[in-house]
This record gives sequence, C-alpha cells and structure tokens, in this order.
Amino acid sequence: MNAWNWKAVPEELEARLETDKQKEAFRLFRTGMSLNDMIKNYGLTRTPLTEMRRRIKRRLTSIGYDPENGMTMVSPEPQILKGRSSYIKRDPETGDEQTIGYWNKTDHGATAVAEKLQQYADRLAQNIQPAKPIPLSKKKGHDSELMVGIFIGDAHIGMYAYSPETRHSDFDTDIAITGLREAIDNLVARAPLAETGLLVDVGDFMHADTSHNKTFAGTDVDVDTRYERILSAAADLMDYAVKKMLTKFQRVVVVIAKGNHNPNAAVAVQKIVEGFYRNEVRVDVLRTASFFHYIEWGKWLIGINHGDKIKPQKLVNVMARDQAEAWGRTNSRMWALGHFHHQNVLELDGCTVQKFAALPPPDGWHSSMGYSSGQAMQMIVFKKEGGKESTLIFELTAPTRQPDLTIK
Repeated sequence: MNAWNWKAVPEELEARLETDKQKEAFRLFRTGMSLNDMIKNYGLTRTPLTEMRRRIKRRLTSIGYDPENGMTMVSPEPQILKGRSSYIKRDPETGDEQTIGYWNKTDHGATAVAEKLQQYADRLAQNIQPAKPIPLSKKKGHDSELMVGIFIGDAHIGMYAYSPETRHSDFDTDIAITGLREAIDNLVARAPLAETGLLVDVGDFMHADTSHNKTFAGTDVDVDTRYERILSAAADLMDYAVKKMLTKFQRVVVVIAKGNHNPNAAVAVQKIVEGFYRNEVRVDVLRTASFFHYIEWGKWLIGINHGDKIKPQKLVNVMARDQAEAWGRTNSRMWALGHFHHQNVLELDGCTVQKFAALPPPDGWHSSMGYSSGQAMQMIVFKKEGGKESTLIFELTAPTRQPDLTIK
C-alpha cells in the first residue's frame, strides 16, 4: 500500500468506493499526508488507518485499478474485475517475450435482487444521525496479539413467552434487552485489553421479519409489541454493544448475520448500525448482503453463517473452496453458527464448527415440542498465532417454574 502515489490516484474513483468512511479516508489519503501526520493532526490511531487503506486498495484493485502492477483500466459500473489477460509478443529470433497490451475480464458484482435490497436498506438509513466518536479507555497496552469475540446467539428480540403456558419463564422485548445488556456489560468487563473486538450476531436477532408477525417463510410467531418498536430495540441494543466495546478495544468489527426468522430485518439492523458509525473509523460493520461472512485475522479464519441451510460438513467444504488461499495461510479455522438453540462443538477436517445457544426461553411452540435452549452468551479470546486463549460464558437463564402442586 505504501508504494501507491495517492496524489496520482484519480479523484473520480472515490465514487466507486463502498462506504462513506472509505470515501472520507480516500480524500484524506489523496492529500499525500503521512500516517504519522494524520495521527498527529486528527487524533487517529494507526491500526484503523492502515486497515482502511488496505480496504480501499482492495476495492480499487477489484475494479481494475492497481498502478503497482500496471493496471489503470477501470471496469465500468457496476462491473468488477474477474480476471486479466495479457497480449504477449515473442521475438522469433531471440525468443524474448514482451507484453504489449492487456484487457480486463469483468462480471457483475451483484444480482438485481441484491441491488434492490441494498437500495431499500440505504433509504432506511438515510436519516440516521451518526454517533459521536467514543473515547477509548485511557489504559495503555492494548494487546495486538489478541482478539476478543463476543457471540450473540439467536436473540429473538420481540418474542413473547407466557410462563404458565411454557412452564419455563416469561419473555418479552424488555426482558430480552435487559438480559442482553447485562451480558454485554459482564463480558466486556471481563475481557482482556485487546486491540481488536469482534461482535457477532449469528442470526435471528429479531423474532419476526415483518410487521405481519411472521418469519421470512411465513410462519406465524408470538410477538409482544409493534414491529417498529422491535426494530428500534434491536438497533439500539446493537448500538449499545458497539459503544461498550469501543471503550475497551481500539477497533470493533461487527457482523450481523441473516437468520431464517429475519433475513430482511438483519439487513435493516446492519444498515442502521452502519449509519450510526459511518464517521467512526474505529468501527467496521460488514455488509449483510450475503449469507456467508469470513474474517481472516492472524492465523485464524472465522466463518459466520446462521446454519439453517447447510450441514456443518458442507460448510467446512464451502470454506475450503471459497477461501482456499486464506485456508492455506491459517492454522485455526472456525464456523460460528446459530439456529440450533443449543451449544455444540464439532471438529471436522481441520475446522471447528461451533453452534451457539439461543438466548430466550422456549416460546409456546418450542415448549409444546419439548425444546429448550442454553440461554448463555459466549466470549472467545483468539490468539493471533492461532488457537484460543480462553472462553468465558455469561448465563441468562431465568428460574424455571415450580410444580403447581407438591404432595407430601
């Protein structure tokens, strides 16, 4: 990245970047200011700046701009670079080869359906007021060799449960938010002072996908209030979690996965959180357009998927296929799943598949089928060299109901 002459990068390429934060950083890099001067003049930190610079370079390279390798022919919108072919002339006498031209092979970067969904989500987030930058803890010594991952199991915000019916415990939006805040507070307080924090929602963060009180597939579900309040509560909770993590970690990465209950609502929450933090360079919110998310950090390759469509063994195969180069660079690999409402860990062909427990008690349907859940949130501390330093658990379990009658 340092080899780029940022002053020479065409200004019009700003329009091809994916986020407002990338565009703002792009304009700053084009001034030619050094990282040290940016840190001194704007109070920024080195790691987020370096990461943002890498992301911008990767994005521009994907559309055909890579001056380090002689590529300046940018693909037209909305296409991305799929490959590059060179025209080589060989001297018949000496056998020497000389590249005299090249052409780009391009493809569409997204389907029409995904584009329409993104446009809808963008409109949803237009009027969101960005959060003010969060001050970092004054403690020094953030460990760059550790990453703290906080995994939110199926939260089902908006679900309603009536304890006399379920014979477990009551549940509604207020109970859900109170429990989740307590879990976030507890886990962040117990976390080591790591440089990077990872906040993962493994899907089904909201119980219903629409105001019709149904899942995406059209299944009726028990909800406790209006959809607008549920969506607002979900977005506020995610905002609360990010703010809390920003007080502990230098950088926070957010992943909001689609579940079988809430694939559209997940995109809405992701766009709202992205809008909150579009001016905060210490926060990266991954797009929720896909059902698969991958994060490579040190010797770790982490995949996130809800787990409702593909069996664990197939997921391992998908990771090895789609992330072949990253698979080869890493020695620790993991899939983080939800959906199954219970905790489970599988070791499959060089990859751990971990299912995280759902957070609410059973609702009417699940209790009638005899299902329950672990109701615990987990925090995993990853080591950059590979492996885990520790795993911490916070239990949200409410007391079960006593028998209606005890005969002595």
